[in-house]
This record gives sequence, C-alpha cells and structure tokens, in this order.
Amino acid sequence: MIQVSDLTKRYGAVTALERLSLTVPAGTVFGVLGPNGAGKTTLLRLIVGLLFPDEGQIELGCLRHELGYLPERPHFPPRFRIGEYLRVVGQASRLSGGALDQAVAAALAQTGLGEFADQRISACSKGMLQRLGLAQGLLADPDLVLLDEPFSGLDPAAQAAMWALVRELRHAGKTIVVSTHRLNEVSQICSHIGILSRGRLVRSGPLKEVLVPRSQVLIKVDQLPDEVAGQLSELHPALRVNGSEVLLPDDAIRVKAAAVRLLIDAGVDVLHLEQRRATLEQVYLETVAL
Repeated sequence: MIQVSDLTKRYGAVTALERLSLTVPAGTVFGVLGPNGAGKTTLLRLIVGLLFPDEGQIELGCLRHELGYLPERPHFPPRFRIGEYLRVVGQASRLSGGALDQAVAAALAQTGLGEFADQRISACSKGMLQRLGLAQGLLADPDLVLLDEPFSGLDPAAQAAMWALVRELRHAGKTIVVSTHRLNEVSQICSHIGILSRGRLVRSGPLKEVLVPRSQVLIKVDQLPDEVAGQLSELHPALRVNGSEVLLPDDAIRVKAAAVRLLIDAGVDVLHLEQRRATLEQVYLETVAL
C-alpha cells in the first residue's frame, strides 16, 4: 500500500504538487492520469525517493530499495549485453551465485527478453529498452512496481506486449502504479485511478466509482436546420447540439420525448437514438478542465 499525505513539491517558484493526498491499496493496478505538467512524474519520483518533498509524507508497504521502477526515459550503457547488464545490476543489489542467476533468468523470462540476453543494448529497439528497464526493476521480485509512461514511443505491437506484462504482474499479486495517457487501456486494466491537474489530485478512487455510470441520451439525425437546433436548445439548458448530434446529459434526459417529438414534427429524420454512460475519456476531459 502507498499512503501519500498533504504532499507538496516546488521547483523554485513553480509548484509541481500541492497538498496531494492519495491512497494506493495493496494488490491494485493504480492509473495516474493527467495532462503534461500535471505532476505525474514528480509524484512517482517522490515515491521512489529520487526527490524529496517540501511538505507532507509518503508511507510505503515496503522499503524503497525493494520496489521496482521504470522511468519514462530509461538510460543504459550501450556496450553492455542485456543479460550482462542485468547481472551487474543484480550484483549491485547484493545478489550473487544461484540467487543472481535465478533473478536474471526470471526477469528475462517475464519481459520476453530471454532470447535476446546476448544482444548488445546499442542494438535494442525502443520497445526492447522499455522491457529491459522493466526487467531491471523486477530483479528483486518487488511487491510494488512503478511505471512512468511505459508506452511512450512504442509501436502498437510493443504497447500490447507491455500491457500483457502489466497484466501478468497484476495476476502475480503485485501493486502497480502506472502513469499513462492511454485511457482505453486504463479502463481495461486498472482497478483504481487518480486524475491530476495542475499539481492537484482532482479525482481518485476505484475505477467504477470515478467512472460514474452517468446516463446520457444521444440522438443522431440526418440534417438539423438552425431553427430546429435553436428550439431544441430551449428545452433544457444542459442539452447540447453538435452538428447532426443532440446530446442530453444527466437531468436533460427528462426532455427526451419532447426533443424527439420536436424533431419528428419538424420533419427531421432521426437516424439513431441510444442511452449510454459517460466514458473514461469524457470524465477525464471534464475533470482536467475544472
């Protein structure tokens, strides 16, 4: 578990995080979302211990040297071979003998790098470097794994491979904190999320609670004359008209029948009508705009 309380971090006159409090339950996959500059990387670096807070505190369910960390832009000595480099990292972590051999073999297998153990790092693709960074973080078999933008710059195949790794870690009972912009995958793999905006935590909790099942009605029409669009807008202040689409969010749903009747009476061809819930992307965009 991670417990963050009233965390504040400043870079000179710039406040990167302001009185942020956050709980990451053990055994969850926690997605940290937010636009560039929201404070995501600063938060992960504070948790890892690469930065020190100006105010507040962080409590971890493990020692910092026991956690695994994949930075957004990992750097490696290019002349090393993959397996050789992992052995050096393992030795620096006080692994030796059979324990070292087993840890390196396990990390290579988990990240799909087993067949590339003898390949020089200078010949690795971006995707392989990301997997190597993760292999380095998994050497000590940590219970807590932090991934900072692990999908940045990866092609679709490499992204899919990285998500498969996250799923495997989740099934192994690890606690995973992942910073990412990829909202579709977050909704499929994360059990909890936190949304940052301008250094503040604006929404956090279990995905099913943050992604409130808010009802919306979408009406699609063939063509919508300006006069009819104006009449629709008068039915409810929350009703929105966008081209050939009419959206009735939340309380505006109560005028659904009146809106459909108005369209039909005006001779507008109604092509589609559906009731749906807000997507994670909609919730995210609404939240960071606050």
